[in-house]
Formats: sequence, structure tokens, C-alpha cells
Amino acid sequence: MTVSDTAAVGRRQWLIALAVCATPLGHAQPLQVPAKPSAMASLERFLSQVQSASVQVGLRQIRRDGEVGRLGKASLQFQRPDRFRWDSASPSDQLVLADGESLWIYDRDLEQVTVRPLNTALEGLPPGLLIGPDRLLSKFRFEALPDQGGLQWLRATPIERQGLTEHISLGFSQAMPQVMQITDLGGRGMRYEFSNWQLGPVAASQFRFVMPKSVDLIRMAR
Repeated sequence: MTVSDTAAVGRRQWLIALAVCATPLGHAQPLQVPAKPSAMASLERFLSQVQSASVQVGLRQIRRDGEVGRLGKASLQFQRPDRFRWDSASPSDQLVLADGESLWIYDRDLEQVTVRPLNTALEGLPPGLLIGPDRLLSKFRFEALPDQGGLQWLRATPIERQGLTEHISLGFSQAMPQVMQITDLGGRGMRYEFSNWQLGPVAASQFRFVMPKSVDLIRMAR
């Protein structure tokens, strides 16, 4: 993978923050679930009960031949409806932060900060990744998949395709998302593996961007 390819992958990593932040976020108590809910029931319960959380994310790249390669890791913190913090060290050193009004992308390797209005920055992404549960359910077709790898699986296919996303696969265990896999039209994709979920409030300071010194600032209208 070239330097430019790695940077491009890094810029796409923050989609997972949007994916999770789109849900109505949670409290510090464990989710109240039956013994073994379906994957669809787990998704609905997660959307309705989890209001804020922190989680570690492992990143893997899925190639066209189906081979899965380890790519990097990141941490994610979020608070519904419009605050999240995505911080990764590999494959690119990058911070992506939404403060409720603006989306800040700080590429530490490039010593560059890009800022744009949050509402317009969300346009063009798979709609189910960005919005709350009511519209989420109406924008996708959901299909239960066979259990695999100890997880219950659900596939979400956009009713009206935007961008290159073909479908999104979600793997659940104990009513919590453990894996999210976004597959594009070419059969390639990104796999996000969640671990160490911490449900509960996140400090407000985590969602305030502090402008670094001696870096370039690029302001975008949309």
C-alpha cells in the first residue's frame, strides 16, 4: 500500500464514528435484553437504549478476493445526536471530531486541519449510518443472515443507493454490535471490530476541538 493509498484509507476511517453516532446513544447500565434476541431486535434495542459510549475499534481491509488484512486501530467516543471523537494512530495518524456544529479532521501526518459545517459534511454518506432509528429502518432493507463466528448477523442494503456502498453487515453478541462491515460495489470493504464497550456519559471536553499550533487550516463551505 502506497503512502497516498494509506492516507485515503485513513480519511475513510471516520465513517465508523458516524455509523455509531447515528444511533440514539446510551446510559451506563447494561442493555436489558432477553436471553437471545435476534440480530434485528439487538439493533433496535441498541438504537433505543444507548445514548453515549466509548469503544475500541480494530480496522481490517477486505480485498476483492475476500482476503481480510489487518489495517490498524482507533478509539471512538460519541454522544447523540451530533458529537463524536474518532482517534486513530494507524494506518494514518488522524483525529476526526464533531462538536455539534462543525466537523474537524486533523491529519497529524500532513500537519493539516480541515473544517466544514457538520450538516453538509454528512451529506452523501450511506444514510443509515447518519440518522436515528426511525429513518434508519425506513432507508434500508434488512435481512437476517446465518450465525457465524459466534455472532448473529444482519445485512442492511440501502433502498436508494448513495455513493459506492453495496451493503452493510452487522454482527451482534449479547445485543451489542461487535462487527460492522461496509462492502462497496466492487466487492471490497472495511471491517470494524468493536471491543471494550463502555456505556455511559463522555466528558464534554472530548468533543471540543483545540486548534494545534503551526498547522494549515482549510475551511470548506460544505
